[in-house]
Amino acid sequence: MLAVTVAAGYLGAYIMEKIRMPVPYMIGSMLGVALLNIVFKESYLPSFSKVVAQSVSGCFIGLSLTRNDLKGIRQLFAPALVLVCFFLLFTGIMGLTLSGLFHLDKATAFLVAIPGGVTEVSLMAAEFGAEPSTVSFIQTFRLFTVYMIFPAMISFFSRRVPREEVEALQLEEDTIRKDTFIDRIMPDSMILRQIITVSIAIIGGFLGKASGIPAGTLSFAILFTIGLNLNCKKAVLERKYKKFAQLLSGCLIGRSMTAAMILNIRNLLLPTAVLMSGYIITNILLSYLMSKTRKIDFISAMFASSPGGASDMALIATELGGESPKIAILQIVRLLTCYTIFPLWSKLLLHLFA
Repeated sequence: MLAVTVAAGYLGAYIMEKIRMPVPYMIGSMLGVALLNIVFKESYLPSFSKVVAQSVSGCFIGLSLTRNDLKGIRQLFAPALVLVCFFLLFTGIMGLTLSGLFHLDKATAFLVAIPGGVTEVSLMAAEFGAEPSTVSFIQTFRLFTVYMIFPAMISFFSRRVPREEVEALQLEEDTIRKDTFIDRIMPDSMILRQIITVSIAIIGGFLGKASGIPAGTLSFAILFTIGLNLNCKKAVLERKYKKFAQLLSGCLIGRSMTAAMILNIRNLLLPTAVLMSGYIITNILLSYLMSKTRKIDFISAMFASSPGGASDMALIATELGGESPKIAILQIVRLLTCYTIFPLWSKLLLHLFA
């Protein structure tokens, strides 16, 4: 049954990849396993699968942070603080709005408003007692909308907003440092290095789960990987394995989906539209506030505060005149806080507004 479940997930992922759906390995596997679950009333994944999926996701996030990024975060502290605080406020207000207008349960409403990754936020749903399928659908639609609408919107503003002089980001290259103890014991084999790297993340993930901290699995996996990455030049995990984490995550969510949930998707279109309208307004206001710190210009701030992928938004920015290094660093800050601070914030909101 495990083989059948994974095969159903892979088939769905393959189809979604062919039609160019965003995050195809997660969305496709989710729909494939959901169909298997609905038709045959049976599917199977080991109980530890969720910890492994979250840990691998956390490993990729942790590996994205370098020493230069830490220097950049210090220099961009003011706009980063504005970014995080504004999104925390947005999550609370939008969550309460969606819950009040559309009768979503508050846990689901707060999670769909978190501007994090589709895979990572969707996997938090079970811990919060939220609806995984609802969180996954709205988060996926949010990502799709960001890539469809935000570049055009930012291009519109870039032709009308005068570019202001801001402080340049000066990042010195890392000096050649002596090998640490971890560097010396890390093997040269790419396969072994990857096994060690992901094992560290999984150990962190299991410890995080045992801690009982909200989203502790993901948070600890990220922190353990960051610790390894900053102290070892050989920490690595090839990007192709990210599909594995997305496939496993989609299968996990698909197992929880029922026919009623699938039919309910049409009822989520209006709350999703309200959420995206809120994101667009927030992006403009937040960009204005960030530009007032004199560390980043308005157009670059629009890219930095767009709830899309860090590398994707930085890449798009190169075509429209944004400052890619600043955008990438602030996007990384947003994602890291989404998986560390935002779960605790959501728990606090649930306690206050239960």
